[in-house]
Order: sequence, then structure tokens, then C-alpha cells
Amino acid sequence: MRPSTPQPPRRPSRPGRASSSASGRRRTSAGHRRSPEGRPSPQSPSSDAPDPASRRSLTIARNRLLYGTTFVVALALIVVGLRVWGLHPGFALPLGSSARQSSTPAKATAQSSARASATRAASPSASATPSASPTPSASALPSPQLDSEGFAHSGAVGNGSWTIAPAVPVSRPAAATVYRYVLRIEGGTHVDAATTAPIVERILNDERGWPTAQNTSFQPVADPASADFTFNIATPPSADALCSPLDTGGMWSCRNGDNVVINSDRWNWGAVTYPDVDSYRTYVTNHEVGHFLGHEHEFCAGAGLKAPLMAQQSHDLAGGCVYNAWPTQDNQPG
Repeated sequence: MRPSTPQPPRRPSRPGRASSSASGRRRTSAGHRRSPEGRPSPQSPSSDAPDPASRRSLTIARNRLLYGTTFVVALALIVVGLRVWGLHPGFALPLGSSARQSSTPAKATAQSSARASATRAASPSASATPSASPTPSASALPSPQLDSEGFAHSGAVGNGSWTIAPAVPVSRPAAATVYRYVLRIEGGTHVDAATTAPIVERILNDERGWPTAQNTSFQPVADPASADFTFNIATPPSADALCSPLDTGGMWSCRNGDNVVINSDRWNWGAVTYPDVDSYRTYVTNHEVGHFLGHEHEFCAGAGLKAPLMAQQSHDLAGGCVYNAWPTQDNQPG
């Protein structure tokens, strides 16, 4: 316990001034007055110095304020340091925008570089993974013009170059009769030879196609001199020239002698009679190669049936037949 020594009387606070709990001052009592000149009256203490108890209270308050301020500053410095080094403690105080802006660019650049390096190291190169699509992405194709019937026209004109596709592996064993073919793509068609080659091979050697219907198979080769026929994908003007004297009108495909000719607009966008491009590519490939094999045009056998593969299905489906891309499914229920 504190000794109960007598304390000198406290100096009353000045009129109109609030007391401070930190200084231990109190409001002026009603019995204490000032002289007219503003000097203390005889009954008031003449010294402004607080008594010993007040000094102790003031010292304790100042120490608490100093320690509290020091703790807050230290905590803020720690948080700023952690944020700069990329750590995010749960107790972190919100930083000002200037602190965030100064630390973010360096950290973002380092993280971006690390992600890019990790991606290059972990991912195979683009050339190691062949594209599943036989043509470039739709964004690489020009926007076609649609005619009144809904057919797409690109206005593409060949640039005078042709690309021979690689001889891809055959997807099924050889049949009794094997036909060798070379795939040739004209420049300006927006068709990639390397990605188209396996698509054509799989269509021609599918068990629903000519291998089953006629016991034949197809062998892709890279040498035109060793091929039995050439499978051409050409721009509309070049397709017309290769098909002449047949009239393909800048729209259609044909077989002319040892040339199977596919109009690139039909290869890229299909026809209104088919629900998707892939199905139409299957049809036009099997149909035109069917002509090379000696098959003539056929006709719908009845409404609701699948059209014969050798029916002309590109422009319309006459007789109420359903589209069909395989010779083994001719005239089956649709």
C-alpha cells in the first residue's frame, strides 16, 4: 500500500479548460476564484507543478503511449516487409495503394517468368501433338459469303502452289484390292496437308465404307508417279479447271479421270444438306472415290430411308431420303 502522507493542495484548473485524466487535473471547484487581474487568489496554490502522485500517473501514461506507438509502428513495418517479400499473413494490416503498387510489379514479373518457364518445361511442344482438326481453326478461315440457299463461298483463288501430303500409316490391313493415292492441297485453300492426310485415310479405310462394300483398301503415298489416283483439294476456280468439261459452277466436286477433285469451299464449310462439316467431308470423299471405282449416280428408294451414297446429296435430298455418307448403309431406315 502507498503511505498515506499528507499531500499539498492541488492547483485548480483554469476556467473553461477541460481536465485531463492523463495529467490528473480536475475541474475548478466552486470555492476557488481568480483575482480580476487573472492572478490566483490567495487560497489557490501558486505553483503549476503537479504533485508526486500526478507525476507518477503522467509517467505511466506517457510510457504506455510510447510502448503502444512503438508496437504499432513495429507491427506495420513487419507487415510491409512480409508483403514486399510476397508473404500474406492473416493478421496483415491493409497497406496503402502506394505500398501495393511499389511491390506488385516486381513480384508479378517474377511469378510470370516462373510460370512461363514451368509451362515450357512441363508441356510438350506444339509440333509433338497433332491437331485433331483437318483444317486450321475457324478463326484462320476467311468469313464466307452465304448465297440465297445458305451455301458458303470464299472467293478463294489458288496461289499457284500445291502441297503433297505425307504418306500416313494405314489404319487397317490391306484388302484384296489396294488402291494407292496421293493427297494434294492447293495453296490458298486454308487447308493444311499434314492434318488433312489422316482424316482422308481414315474415311477411305473405314469399315462402313468401300473396304466392306467392295473389298478394297487405300494406301496413301507421297509419290504422284506411284499413285492410282490423285485426291485434290482445290480452290473453286482450280476445281472447275480440273473438272472440265464437267460443269461444277465454282461450287461442286467431281471425279475426272484419275483426279478426285474436292472444292475447298465444300471441304471447309460443307453443304446445307448435312448437319456438320465432318459428315459432309465423309460423304463427298466416299462419293467421288466411288465414281473412281466405277459407280454411277443412284436415286432415293423411298422417303425416310437413308439415301444411297452415290445419290447426289450436296444440293438437296430428293425423294425424302435422309443424308448418308457410307455405302454400307444405303437405303437403310433413317
